[in-house]
Amino acid sequence: MHGSLWRMRPGEHIAYELTDNTTYDSSPAWSPDGAWIVYTTETDNRTIDLMILNVNTGVSTPLKTGEHLYLDPAWSPDGSRLAYVSTEPAGYYNIFVQVMKDGKAAGDPMPLTRDNSFGKSRLYFGAFDLHIEPSWSPDGNELLFLSNRGIPLGSGGIWRMPVEPNAIDKARLIHTEQTLYRTRPHWSSDGSRFVYASHVGGQFTHLYILPAAGGEPYKITFGDWDDFYPRWSPDGSKIAYISNQYGIPQLRIMQTVGGKMTEVVIKEKRWRQPHGRVAVSILDAGTGQPTAARVYTQASNGKSYAPDDMYHRVGRLNEHFFHTPGTFTIEVPEGPFEVEAMKGFEYHPDRETVEVTADKTVAVALTLSRMANMPAQGWYSGSTHVHMNYAGDLHNTLENLIFMSDAEDQAVVNELVANKDNRILDYPFFTGKPDALSTPDRVLIVGEEYRPAFHGHVYFLDLKDHLLSPFASGYEGTAIESLYPSNTDMLRLAGEQGAFRGYVHPYFGENDPLGGENPSLGGAKSFPVDAALGTVDALEISGAGHAVLNVWHHLLNNDFNIILTGGEDSISSLYRTAIVGQVRSYVYLGDKPLSWDNWLTALRQGHTFATNGPLLTFSINDALPGDEIHLPKEGGTITLKGEMQSIVPLEKVVVYHNGQEMDSIPMIQSGFPGNHSSFT
Repeated sequence: MHGSLWRMRPGEHIAYELTDNTTYDSSPAWSPDGAWIVYTTETDNRTIDLMILNVNTGVSTPLKTGEHLYLDPAWSPDGSRLAYVSTEPAGYYNIFVQVMKDGKAAGDPMPLTRDNSFGKSRLYFGAFDLHIEPSWSPDGNELLFLSNRGIPLGSGGIWRMPVEPNAIDKARLIHTEQTLYRTRPHWSSDGSRFVYASHVGGQFTHLYILPAAGGEPYKITFGDWDDFYPRWSPDGSKIAYISNQYGIPQLRIMQTVGGKMTEVVIKEKRWRQPHGRVAVSILDAGTGQPTAARVYTQASNGKSYAPDDMYHRVGRLNEHFFHTPGTFTIEVPEGPFEVEAMKGFEYHPDRETVEVTADKTVAVALTLSRMANMPAQGWYSGSTHVHMNYAGDLHNTLENLIFMSDAEDQAVVNELVANKDNRILDYPFFTGKPDALSTPDRVLIVGEEYRPAFHGHVYFLDLKDHLLSPFASGYEGTAIESLYPSNTDMLRLAGEQGAFRGYVHPYFGENDPLGGENPSLGGAKSFPVDAALGTVDALEISGAGHAVLNVWHHLLNNDFNIILTGGEDSISSLYRTAIVGQVRSYVYLGDKPLSWDNWLTALRQGHTFATNGPLLTFSINDALPGDEIHLPKEGGTITLKGEMQSIVPLEKVVVYHNGQEMDSIPMIQSGFPGNHSSFT
């Protein structure tokens, strides 16, 4: 919570902060005698180390640090040893056991596993095996752990091995299924069974128990939400775990006999250092009323804080943020506190710094002023690639997607149903028409992303009758291992329903994917074939690289009328993901009102531009993007007109012709941090 470790007694409601580092602390492992807590400490995607806290003194000291990652700490039952995971020696995940004495490492750690190659790269998981999530047997002689050793898909099965050098040679697989990191097996105090988390048979993760020697799983939690990270109490009478039934993950405790569940409710926080409160209002300059926005904060300790009822996220640039409906109050350390608010691409951001005093509340108002009003000019924005629930800790909803899109000033929300390994996520929300949550200002519709392992991922927007299955192909070791059906087959089926079809996140980097020393078809291997066959309508750009643009320009120069769309592939239930609407399409509707049919019709016509921020209006002889211009056989004169606006400074606008730079127009600094340029 808030990047710190906390302690509270079951049945009470006061939480006591145990660490107040400048890092983000998690994964606490309490020693059996209660004297020490080992935990992970992260420095914003740069390092993950192990620290050890002296519970009596409150002092933390480094235990395992360096260029490698250190995580998943677990004390032996007698407190003499610590199992943990490290990327030593070569960057791959292995399990080690360290002898501990008086809160310090004694001697060198003993490796139980070693680097091992599967022989080829596996889908999403690479060639080298994972060995993670160790859990001790009650007698301290064995470990349960998760590994994909010899397993082609997923993060692996549950294994059991002795605690001795080269233990992996004696490890035996006791349970296998397609897992995705959340398994976290934990041995019961009597040694007869273990609890773990699984999503087998459905979208949601729940808790199961299994005999320690293997056998048939028994499900113990239920519901249309996720339950995960289980831990037995020392006496085996209770299981603590995390549930996201109400959206944001919350602690629960379940009695193993009787099944009574108790929510851990925090009514008061006792901080280690003095804290005060900041009451923030974010106002729309045009109305003077609170408006939804994206918020960045930085406290005097250098860390970011979010209100308890807002989901704390980290973006692609390692920036911490959350979305707010427009007002919130937050507890932060005393001293200077900086808060910044943003709202999509058409509002200037605002930032303020206030001085926080212990036990006091300071109020601050931020005002967001429009740089542009694109809807007033007939342009409406929307990402073509948003996911709702996709293996993250947040239980996301369509209502939350609408809320985040309001905060990002996005008019159209394309939520894509997709598979993740053997799960199909969010399929109940497909209706074949705009969702009932849509309003005159915001349209929400559910489509599909088809995700084959080889051919390349594609989206189907505006499926009217049913989602297309299988949702993937080429998944090794499964019943859909075949490369059939091809993308062409699936795109044609989508076309029979009238869907708009595009390849997503196809290429990355700056260069032509077929150029350079290592030519490649990237993540869209079948795209050239489908472009030639006319079975695909669009190519999606999901970042700032020029590789997609290079391919798109080649297509246009060869008279393939492929439309460029913008979609960031935000997996919006994850803690670390792209911002919803970070890359989007602006579509020109003219004087027509916003509706799904109007927006999609204009998108099909190519009346659009894709952007990660800058706003472009551009015409040739007054024709819009997507229109055709016919010149006489002997040629003629064309007039280019354009305007570029940006909330952040840009250097120039470049006009290209046949892949070559034709003109460059400098940007003009405005009174705000952004700038603009008009040209003819």
